[in-house]
Amino acid sequence: METFPKQIELRNGQASLHLMSEQDKEDMLAFAKTLPPHDLMFLRRDILKPRVIDSWVKKIEYGKNISVIANIDDEIIGYGTLSRGEIEWSRHVAELRIMVGPNHRETGVGRALVRELFRIALTKKIEKIYARMTLDQTGARKLFQELGFHPEAVLENEVKDREGKVHDVLSMAVDVETFLARRDRYGL
Repeated sequence: METFPKQIELRNGQASLHLMSEQDKEDMLAFAKTLPPHDLMFLRRDILKPRVIDSWVKKIEYGKNISVIANIDDEIIGYGTLSRGEIEWSRHVAELRIMVGPNHRETGVGRALVRELFRIALTKKIEKIYARMTLDQTGARKLFQELGFHPEAVLENEVKDREGKVHDVLSMAVDVETFLARRDRYGL
């Protein structure tokens, strides 16, 4: 695994990347409070709750998740998580999750987080990576398609927002061998 922290170039300056740890709990809660309700609705965990962030950190400590945080001036602007399933027969598969704060979208931070997590995934003998997003997240869909992900399924009425409205979720995936064959194309 590459050494962290590290600096990355964005379209509008620089950011720092580091692996998430217990020291990031308060900053992550502050970041969560900046996110619009639509962004929060499809997250695997309600990161507005401190106990949920505590649980997330425990999963990192136990090696179940790897999370990379992007900061500018000690403020979280985004994060990405690589999460392996706990079912033995699907240990070769991991989910990639990305969240970028509303004021830092279109800066390249999402792409940088995906690339860092993909580099990590390649060291963990993961054969397939998938990502899930609501259908209206066109920026996320475009980013994952550019990185070689392809649609696998649309899960109807998969998530319910805080107002009770249901939304469909798109599942996209990439085979790591295929990705490796074209990794120069993706800048890895």
